[in-house]
Amino acid sequence: MRGSIIVGLALCYYFSSAPAMAELKSPFSIFSGKKESTTPVSPPVEDNSLNAKIEQVEKKLKPKVVHDPNNILGVRYAENAVKKAEFYVEEGDIQSAQEALKSIGDWIYKATEYHTDLYQALTKVNNSEVQADIERDLAIQFAVLRDRTLFLESKVFLANGKKREAVENLVEVVRSQPGTELGFKAYKSLQDIGFTYKLEYEGSK
Repeated sequence: MRGSIIVGLALCYYFSSAPAMAELKSPFSIFSGKKESTTPVSPPVEDNSLNAKIEQVEKKLKPKVVHDPNNILGVRYAENAVKKAEFYVEEGDIQSAQEALKSIGDWIYKATEYHTDLYQALTKVNNSEVQADIERDLAIQFAVLRDRTLFLESKVFLANGKKREAVENLVEVVRSQPGTELGFKAYKSLQDIGFTYKLEYEGSK
C-alpha cells in the first residue's frame, strides 16, 4: 500500500514538473485560426466564405499535383487513359481498348470509393469542411470516369459477344447517371441489344 502511494506521488510530481505536452496538430487546422508552423505565410484572408478557404487550400496544399497528368494517382492521368480507350473503341480496335481499360479500370473504381470514404470521414472532423468538399469533388470526378469506363467496357463485351456482361455495365451506368447523355446512351444500348424496348405509339412512324 505504501509503495503504491509513493508511486502515485512520484507520478504527480513528474506530470506537474514536466513541460506541457504539445497539442496534437490537425492537418485541417489551417482553417481554425491556429498557427501551425513558423514558416512565414501570407496574412489570412478576411473573408471566411467557402471560396476564400478553397483559395487558401490551393496556396498551401498545392492541389495541382492531383491534376498532374503524370501522377498515376490523379484524375488527369485516369482521364487520359479513358480518352485513349474511347479512341480505340471509335477506331474499332477492340483489343487495344480492352488492354487500355484493363490497365486503369480497377483503379478508377477503387479511387472513387476511396475519395468517397475520405469525404464521409472528414465530415465528422472539426475544421475540415473545405477539405471534405475537395474529397467530394474528387469522388465525383472519379465516379464520372468510372461510368465512362463501364460504358466502354460494355462496348468491348458486345464486340466479343458477351451481351449479359454488357447488360450489367449498362444498367449500372443508367443507375448512376439516369438523366445524362451517357445514361441515355447506355439505355439506348440496352434497347438495341434486346434487353428492353422502346414504347411505340400506335400510328407513329
